[in-house]
Amino acid sequence: MLSYLHGFHAGNFADLHKHAALWLILAHLRKKKKPFCVIDTHAGSGWYDLGSEQAAKTGEWHGGIGAAQAGKNAPEMLQGYMDHVARFDPVGHGRDYGVRESDEYTGPFYPGSPFIVREMLREDDELVLMELHPREHKTLHHRVKRDPRIHLHKRDGYEGLVAMMPPAIRRGLVLMDPSYDVKQDYQKAANAIKQAWDKWPTGTFMLWYPILEDGFDAELRQSIGAIKAKGGVLCAELAAEHGGAKGRMRGTGLLVINPPWQFDQDLDAIGTWLAKTCKFPGPTHHSISWLVAAA
Repeated sequence: MLSYLHGFHAGNFADLHKHAALWLILAHLRKKKKPFCVIDTHAGSGWYDLGSEQAAKTGEWHGGIGAAQAGKNAPEMLQGYMDHVARFDPVGHGRDYGVRESDEYTGPFYPGSPFIVREMLREDDELVLMELHPREHKTLHHRVKRDPRIHLHKRDGYEGLVAMMPPAIRRGLVLMDPSYDVKQDYQKAANAIKQAWDKWPTGTFMLWYPILEDGFDAELRQSIGAIKAKGGVLCAELAAEHGGAKGRMRGTGLLVINPPWQFDQDLDAIGTWLAKTCKFPGPTHHSISWLVAAA
């Protein structure tokens, strides 16, 4: 199914948790001079106008990035990501960021994962993007086509990830954050990650999933927890104790294979702050657990 559009949810609490974790991993990859690659399997449209009709229909960003920007005493390790969001202005970059003079933008703007990674890329680093939704792919192509470090494929992210393994640049990260608008996505995601890790066991893999009242996240954790990676498998969840309306998300989770050193401590500090700062359907906490201990 290709009905999901992230513009309705951009900048919500799940994006903050996921993108803060992404920023931590990218900062770690940049510590060494050797090039790195990032593979983003479900890239979306790249960046979002939070003043658009889509964003206004749900208003989720007010309880996410809006609440975080108004919050106090944010952890130091969150600051780089928050600064990037605060200064992100695609209109200021014009055609380089795919801005059309014929379109109307109101802002504020929120960078999706492609434009978070783009900010952190160096000259020899690479970003591979996959997006199957026709409209999202067309928009993303227009926004990234001027950057030679970025390679975009109109391709199924599950199939494409496995086919591209191992990447030519052997340092890097796979980010997979499907919409899960059909329950089969849970098993597809688990299978693709396991097959990709078999071919690239030294890579870092980060899989996002929603936590719903009647979701399938337990099966996902069990499947990914069976991967015996030397760097371990980490589970991080930011979730309310009780959900809202049926089918609505009460939390957000990340499964990270081969996370960087001290990633668990830094992400826990960020998640604990987000739990106190962002808007959730009920009392919220952040939890970190190792499904597979690092060797």
